[in-house]
Amino acid sequence: MFLKKIYAAFINSFQGIFRALKEEFAFKIEFFLSVFLIPASFFIGNNALEIILLSGSTLFILLVELINTSLETTLDRIGLEENDLTKYAKDLGSGAVLISLILWLVTWSLIVIY
Repeated sequence: MFLKKIYAAFINSFQGIFRALKEEFAFKIEFFLSVFLIPASFFIGNNALEIILLSGSTLFILLVELINTSLETTLDRIGLEENDLTKYAKDLGSGAVLISLILWLVTWSLIVIY
């Protein structure tokens, strides 16, 4: 029973990722770039910490993008009419994605330069 629940959760997780790849343009781009950037981090990083930071900052973008997409999808389900609070929540989600991109840029820049 326990393994069945874990398996179901695993399947649901992959379904979410595949649906995001199918429907979300930004996630498609970020995922495509991560396919190249994560292996590149093993060649660019000089030690385990640098590899973890390079790979982790790249994966963090995907994580934040998925959370932002789930937030936007939930808000759209509630209602598509103009609403200041809905706009505010969506802007906050977009801000989180922007911060994750800045974190990625700083991490990669510092490690590649030094």
